[in-house]
Amino acid sequence: MHKVYVVTGKLTDVHTVTLDKALPLKPVKVRLMVEPLESNSKRPYQDVIAEIHERQQARGYQPATREEIDGYIKMERDSWEG
Repeated sequence: MHKVYVVTGKLTDVHTVTLDKALPLKPVKVRLMVEPLESNSKRPYQDVIAEIHERQQARGYQPATREEIDGYIKMERDSWEG
C-alpha cells in the first residue's frame, strides 16, 4: 500500500488545484478526493476599519466634535448627582 498524504489547497480554476505545501512525490498520476472547506479566515482589522471609513465618507457622515462629546459626557455626569 502506498503512503497517503493529506494536504489542503485551493481550487484556482476548474482543472487546477494549488497545494498549500509541496508533496515529496515525483510527477506521477494521483487520485484526489476533494472536500470543500469552510472559509473561516477573518479579514484584517485594518481592512475592516478602512471599509467603514470609506462608507461613512461616501454617505457624508461627520463624526461628533470633541466639544460635542465633552458636552454629552458632562450631561451624563451631571445626571448622576440628582
